[in-house]
Amino acid sequence: MSTQRHTETTNKIKKTFTKLLKEKGLDAMSVTDIARGSKINRGTFYLHYLDKYDLMDKMQDDLIHDLTLILDDQIESAESNTPSSIFSYAQIVKALQYVKQEFAFIETLSGEKGDPKFVARFKAYIAELIKEKVQHSQNLKMGMDYLPKDYADEVLLSGVFSIILLWIDKGAIETPKQVADMIIQVCEQSMFGPFQVDTAKTKEKEL
Repeated sequence: MSTQRHTETTNKIKKTFTKLLKEKGLDAMSVTDIARGSKINRGTFYLHYLDKYDLMDKMQDDLIHDLTLILDDQIESAESNTPSSIFSYAQIVKALQYVKQEFAFIETLSGEKGDPKFVARFKAYIAELIKEKVQHSQNLKMGMDYLPKDYADEVLLSGVFSIILLWIDKGAIETPKQVADMIIQVCEQSMFGPFQVDTAKTKEKEL
C-alpha cells in the first residue's frame, strides 16, 4: 500500500471513528460500524489497527506526538528571564492552531462520550513539558514564597489548562492568537507567583 493511500485510509477511519464516538460512544460502536462508515472492509481496518481500542490509543498517541514536535523545540535563548521563554509565542500559536485543526476529535474525546482519562492525560503531558522547559531555562524557577512548590506549579498549570479547556468547550470560537495572548498574560501575571526570575543566577551570568 502506497504512503498516500495509507494516509487517505487512516484519515477516513479517524474521521468515521470521531463521528461514531460522538454519536454512540466507544462501547456501542463496532469495527463493522467503523469500516462501513469509512467505506472499507474489515480486513483493511485490521491492517492498520488491532481493534477499536487500539485505534483510540493510537489517535491519542498521534495527538500527543504532534503537539510534542511543536512544543518541545529547544528554547532559542536560555538567557531569557520571562515566563514566555518557556514556550515562544509562535510555539503556543502553532500548538493552538493544531488543536483547532483536530478540534472535532479533541472535543469528542473530552466530551460526555469520549475518554474520561484523556483530560487527565493531556494535563499531565502539559505539566511535564512545562517542568522540562523550566529546568532548561536556568534563569526561571518555579514556586511562590507563600506556597509550597507543588501547589505553585498547580496554580500556573490549572490557569493555562483551564483557558484551553474553556476554549474547546466554547467551540474554539476565538482564534489561536487570541487564546495565545490570554495564556501569555496568565504566565506574565504569575511572574512573581508561580514563575519567579532567579535574579542571583542572572547577575552571576552578567559578571
